[in-house]
Amino acid sequence: MPLPDTETLLAAAGLVATAVLWAVQRFLPGRKSVGYRVRMDTAIGMNPRDAHSLVQPRLLRQGQEITDATLALLRFENDGGEDIVRQDYQEPLTAEFTGRTVIGVEVPDANPPDLVGMLTRNGGGLRHDGGRLVIPRVPLNERDHFKLLVLLSAEDGNGDRNGGGAHRSRGGGAGGGRPGELVVGGFLSGGRIRRNAQRWGPRELGLGLGGVCIILVGLLGGLLLNGPTGAASAESATGRLTVDGSSAFAPPMQDIARQYTARCRGAEIEVAESGSLSGLGRLNRARRSAPAVGPTFLAVSDVAAPAIYREPAGRRAGVILLGMVVNGRTGVGNLTSEQVRGIYDGRCTHWKQLGGSDLPVRIVGRDAASGTRRAFETAVLRGSEPDTVSSYECNGKDRDAAARVTRCEVHSTGSLPDTVGRVPGAIGYAEEYAAAKNPRVTRVRPNGREPDIEWAGQHGYPFWTVEYLYTYGQPEAGSLAAKFRAFMDSGTAKNILRKYRHVPCADLASAPGSACGP
Repeated sequence: MPLPDTETLLAAAGLVATAVLWAVQRFLPGRKSVGYRVRMDTAIGMNPRDAHSLVQPRLLRQGQEITDATLALLRFENDGGEDIVRQDYQEPLTAEFTGRTVIGVEVPDANPPDLVGMLTRNGGGLRHDGGRLVIPRVPLNERDHFKLLVLLSAEDGNGDRNGGGAHRSRGGGAGGGRPGELVVGGFLSGGRIRRNAQRWGPRELGLGLGGVCIILVGLLGGLLLNGPTGAASAESATGRLTVDGSSAFAPPMQDIARQYTARCRGAEIEVAESGSLSGLGRLNRARRSAPAVGPTFLAVSDVAAPAIYREPAGRRAGVILLGMVVNGRTGVGNLTSEQVRGIYDGRCTHWKQLGGSDLPVRIVGRDAASGTRRAFETAVLRGSEPDTVSSYECNGKDRDAAARVTRCEVHSTGSLPDTVGRVPGAIGYAEEYAAAKNPRVTRVRPNGREPDIEWAGQHGYPFWTVEYLYTYGQPEAGSLAAKFRAFMDSGTAKNILRKYRHVPCADLASAPGSACGP
C-alpha cells in the first residue's frame, strides 16, 4: 500500500496538534470536574410601594410568613472529561447561603431525568439545615446536569436580617452584587469543584481552535478523497454479522451496532430479538451447517447456555437490572417474594388479598425461549412459572376456563409493559429501562428494594441477570465478530449500556465477587 504524501501527513499532524491543544485547554485543570453556575439569585418583591394600597400580599409557607424572601437557581454539571460515580465524592456537594435560611428546594430540570429521583429520594435526597443545603452523591456522566431552585429567607436561625454579599466556591473565584454570600463545597477524588463563568458564546481560544480545526478537516478530507485510501481504523472490520437472542438486550445492542457501523464503513450488522434460547439455537444450527466457516453470528442470552449447547464460546457483556410491573390501577407498589410466588402459583387471584384494588390478578408472562423468564424463575420464584396459557390477551380465561390463573404470553421485553399497562389488574416482569418508560404501569419494589445502576448499591435487590455473548468457537483475529466483540468494552458501548440502566461488565470484571468475574 503506498504511503500518504507529505501534504496529507502535514494536514493530519496539524489536525492532531489542534485537537491536543483544545483538549489541553479544555480538560487539563482536572479530568473529573463538577461545575456550577448561579443562574438567578433575586429578591421576591411582595410588598407594594403604595403603603395605602388595599392589597397587601404576603408570602407564606406552612402558615409562617417569609420576610425578605429570595429565589436562587443553581445549575450543577459534569464539565470534565470523565464520568463521575458516587464513590468519587469523598465529601458531598454543599451550598451554603451565608446570612440566609433555606426554606425549600425543588429540582426543576435534570438530564438524564433519572437524576430527579436520586436527588429527591426519601431518606437519601436533598436536605437542608439553616442556610446549608446538602446535595446527595449522584452519578454524573459527561455533560449530565441538574438545576436546583432554592427558596430562602433573609432571616438566619437567630432572626437577624442580612444584606448583600457575593458568590464564591471553595478555592474558586468570586463575584458580587447579589444578596447573601453563596459558598459551594465538597471534595471530588481526582478532580475538582469549580464555579463556571456565565458565557454567552465560546471563548476566544476555543473559537479560534474551532476555525483552525474546520480548515484542517476540510484540507485533510480533500487530500484523502483525491489521494490513496488510508488504513482502516484499528477497531474496524468489514463484512456481515448477525446478532440474535435476548429481546431485553436488543435496544442497547442496536444502538451499539449503529455506532460501530457509523465508524466502520463496509461493516453490516443485523440485530434481531427472537429470545435468548432461540438465539442460541440459531447459533447452533449455523455451526452445524457451516463448521469450517469463521463465525459471522453472535448469540445474546440472558442466561448461561444450557448443557445441550456444548461448544459455544461465551463472554459476559453486562448486568441487566430487571423489575416487576403492575397495571397502574392495581393500587400496589410493594410485594414480598412470598406474595409474588402466591400470585404465580394461584394462591392470590385478587388484588384485594394483597391490599390493592378490587381487580382480579392477570399474569402477563414470556414464552419458554425467554432468558428473562428463566432469570425471573431463578431469582424470584425459585421455581417454574406456570406453562398454562389460559388467555389470548389476558382479559379473561378464553383459552382455558378451568385454569387456576388468568395468564397470557408475549414474545418480547418491549411488548410486556405495554400489555400490562393495557390490561387492568395485570402483572409481569421486564428489564428496568423498558418498564420505566411506560407511564401506565407501576414498578413494583420487590421486598421494598430499589434497583441501582451503581453495582455497589445492589445489595439485597434480587432481580438481575448477566448478559452473555456467544460465538461458535473463538472469532478469527481481525474478523468483524472479533472486532465488534472487542468494541463492547469501549467507552462508547459502556455509556450506551449505562443509558439503558445496564451495568457494563468491563467495569466489574476485576471486582471481588463480581457477577462478571470468571
